[in-house]
Amino acid sequence: MCNAFNRFMITILILCLFVMIMPVKVNAAVTIALDPGHGGDENGADYYGEKEKDVDLKLAQYVKEGLEEYDGVNIVLTRDKDEAAGLKDRVITAYNAGADMFISLHCNASVSHKSHGASVYISTGEARRQSLRDFADLFLGEFEAIGLDNAGTFARVTQMGRRREDGSFDDYYGVLRHSYNYGIPAIIVEHCFMDSIEDWKFVRNEDGIKELAQADVRAIAAYYGLTSKDGTTYEGRHARQYGATTKAISYSYFAPPKLLSVKLCDYNNASPSMAEYEVDIEDGVGVNYIYLVYKNGSGNSFTVNLMLGEELKTGQYKLKGYIPDNLDLQYYTLSYVGLYDKVGFDAGYSNSGGKLIGFGKCDWLNSFAYSGEADLSVKEQKAVSAVLKERLNYEIMMGIRKRQCVYPLEYRR
Repeated sequence: MCNAFNRFMITILILCLFVMIMPVKVNAAVTIALDPGHGGDENGADYYGEKEKDVDLKLAQYVKEGLEEYDGVNIVLTRDKDEAAGLKDRVITAYNAGADMFISLHCNASVSHKSHGASVYISTGEARRQSLRDFADLFLGEFEAIGLDNAGTFARVTQMGRRREDGSFDDYYGVLRHSYNYGIPAIIVEHCFMDSIEDWKFVRNEDGIKELAQADVRAIAAYYGLTSKDGTTYEGRHARQYGATTKAISYSYFAPPKLLSVKLCDYNNASPSMAEYEVDIEDGVGVNYIYLVYKNGSGNSFTVNLMLGEELKTGQYKLKGYIPDNLDLQYYTLSYVGLYDKVGFDAGYSNSGGKLIGFGKCDWLNSFAYSGEADLSVKEQKAVSAVLKERLNYEIMMGIRKRQCVYPLEYRR
């Protein structure tokens, strides 16, 4: 009896000593890399006296300040002043700091100056796609709560047709591409449109920028389950409908546009010139933007924006596009076609191995055989004159330019 008791006590003593010498397990800190977009000579969007590079830096500083109110989180900035920083260098800074997440902070602008709202871009790669969608959903939920429209979550494929070893297309955006290659989950947050009257209140003063930054902090805290200094946690808000934009909800339409074919119908082999294309698309609410990216053997590229007078629903259309001047007279091949529809969803089709392969929102779309129907070659250069006038008149019609700026003599008394 005594021997058994002694053995029991010795066992308890050994266990106590083992517990005492074992390291105490604590929640590991999460390291967040905040990447203020642009910097140095690169201003980014520049409207109403505000430069995006300055807004992005203030956002990062306020987000850092807000996250420091939580336990178990480390913050690193890829730039902490107005300086140029290479896209890969930013990711290397995050990698060297052991970052668990790379968040690039930006504001947006549109060609037509009619877009508004907040959007998030994630990688086209398979790794962590669902968790990054969930992260984006928390950001968009917070932005909706402060009065911004949800402009959507997107993944944009490269326009040059490059693929990863697993067969998926590379990312269009450099910070997402490099982050994926370095094994760091990454997102780009486009907080609002700086050229939008509706969104302008969020970037015109410190209070608006702080409000955006606080939304970022809440989304990050909710995603990682961070505990604040006072011991509280925040569950977060979700977008009103997962994976949908504000416009998609209002129209009850949630499918990205699909491209079925694209052909070059009429082109006089000159630069500058107008070319005519035939496109076959599927979309229930109407495509309002289509562009084609060409590249040549030297790696040079140019973009042809097709002229759409109205939204294009499912059907086949003949559309004109402006072939810019000063091309280098080499052969160009269609490498990418991009489409946006009325509810804000997009699709990108990359040329690879004789096929145009599509990626819309965050999902793969259809692909179809491509045998060069939309290729073109430039054989001669012409004067701009009538060609440019046709393009300018289209931009006036679309509201991109003001008629009094293009034709000032008409407005002189």
